[in-house]
Amino acid sequence: MAEFSRLFEPTKVGSLELKNRLVMSPIGTRLAREGMVTDAFKEYYIARAKGGVGLIVLEACMVDTIHDGFHLFGHDDKYIPKLRELTETVHANGAKIGVELHYPGWPLEPDTSKRFIMPIPPAEFSVEKIQELVEKFAETARRVRDAGFDMVEIHSNHGYLLSQFLSPRTNQRTDAYGGDETGRSRFHVEIIQAIRKKLGDDFVISCRMNGADHIQGGTTIQEAKTIAPILEKAGVNLLSITAGAIGSYPLTIGPYDAPLGCYVHLAEGVKSVVKLPVVASCRINNPDLAEEILSSGKADLIAMARALAADPELPNKARNGQAEHIRKCIACNICLDTDYDGHMTCTVNPAVGREKEFEIKPVAQTKKVLVIGGGPAGLSAARIAAERGHEVSLYEENTELGGQWIIASRPPYKQDFKGLIDWFSGELEANGVKVEMGKAITPDVLDTLKPDVVIIATGAIQIIPQIPGVERKEVVFAWDVLQGIASVGERVLVIGGGATGLETAELLAEQGKKVSVVETLKYLGGDIGGTIRYHLQMRLKQHQVEQFKNTKVKEIADRGIIVEREGNEEIWEGFNTVILALGVKSRDELVTDIQTKVNEVYVIGDAAAPQRGVDAIREGSEIGLNI
Repeated sequence: MAEFSRLFEPTKVGSLELKNRLVMSPIGTRLAREGMVTDAFKEYYIARAKGGVGLIVLEACMVDTIHDGFHLFGHDDKYIPKLRELTETVHANGAKIGVELHYPGWPLEPDTSKRFIMPIPPAEFSVEKIQELVEKFAETARRVRDAGFDMVEIHSNHGYLLSQFLSPRTNQRTDAYGGDETGRSRFHVEIIQAIRKKLGDDFVISCRMNGADHIQGGTTIQEAKTIAPILEKAGVNLLSITAGAIGSYPLTIGPYDAPLGCYVHLAEGVKSVVKLPVVASCRINNPDLAEEILSSGKADLIAMARALAADPELPNKARNGQAEHIRKCIACNICLDTDYDGHMTCTVNPAVGREKEFEIKPVAQTKKVLVIGGGPAGLSAARIAAERGHEVSLYEENTELGGQWIIASRPPYKQDFKGLIDWFSGELEANGVKVEMGKAITPDVLDTLKPDVVIIATGAIQIIPQIPGVERKEVVFAWDVLQGIASVGERVLVIGGGATGLETAELLAEQGKKVSVVETLKYLGGDIGGTIRYHLQMRLKQHQVEQFKNTKVKEIADRGIIVEREGNEEIWEGFNTVILALGVKSRDELVTDIQTKVNEVYVIGDAAAPQRGVDAIREGSEIGLNI
């Protein structure tokens, strides 16, 4: 059993004493309303405080009214009371708390050069505007200090305003705020000095900055290593290191194709030139990796955001010898990709943003619950129903749990997805769920079990399109390709440009095959989140995968593939294999019969309607909570 002695070693940042070296870094939840802390916002952070993290740094708090009300505001004293409610509760649950001060600056840039991030004409900041913002940062810092926060963090990363000032690509000013690293960091120095003047030497100031922009001409690690000592001399107590900008490759928040600890080397580089503590971040999703980073001296503290969304109890589990029960973040980035569509969500943790609703309470009456199907929906329902005290049996007709989720873990870089099924398996065992593998439900089984409740989670099957020639031997299903049970030639046509089709195309392209993808819609990857789609499309481009939109396959024949593209019929020749990736339809053949025998029946997941994994897990959890 790992002890994680470095991770749980108390430490000090300036005047602030922390019980361990684990920091919850800022992540946008969109749980605020009109700039105010809401009950849902508060419950989200309380859960992480209870989970054992040493320091929570809240998501961006706007120093001006430039952003929407789903982010925190700090530009007026009226926000202080609600912020104070939050800090008092977080403190009561054992964590210290800071907040990130932010001015996004999308419509404005440090100079009038061509804007490369957002399609908005740039406007140069006047010196007067800079001085106005310096005072707004300082005043917002004063307000959050008055609200009980232990520290502030200056948001200077990911291509937003202050990051733009540091970048030689975007900052080409010729006055005192441009030029070399000293000039480009002057805005930061003035903000730090203004906060110090207003709040004194003991109040802790952190700066979250890029170790690299990952954009040609942007900030590099060499420049970051020059800037860091300037900020240290100006009076910051902590540097939190991240990377990337809007539109960079790789992105700011590494998806599943990014290596674990992908930005640790940047933190290590900055640490080599300063004496103050340095925080490492991005894709550090387990305590073993965190301990290794600390023990090797690459960083002084470890930042986690998505990992603590996935499992707020991660610190407690690691400290108490239960690391195997940690529900790991899989870096699917749905937390980011849904950040602009309501509040933040999490594939593996449906309680995110709904902590009160998802509180697991013991049942008043134990029921015998039968779950049919061991995919994400069924596993989720079984886990929570059992944890609440029901007597649960789960039947899976295959010899492996996971359903379509196992197939989803087969494309390149997605191997960690299977870890979620391993976690579910461990939780079912810990909660006494009887799991029967390789067994289908028959009337005899149902009569023997006599369940009070049946949850049907039998998943879906692939759609066979009404295309002449679809029965030919060179036509195979994408699932069979992903599972390695279908033979594939060297020249491949994938019909269907959704997630399954594009991921299958990438798998084959990595094997050296020449791949084309056709889609009837006007864009490909429409069912994939924006950050994942961006990285996937970059990789497909590198592999020279051809993609055709507004293209319909009309027939698969001896003379070739007959397609209709942009209103014209064409014959495509030379394909050895045609792969079908045209979606799924529900498997609901058991529903009617079971409903005649059992009073309480629920149909969930793809068995109810084809849906994303995040929706299936959420639906299963909701059923488990309400039985």
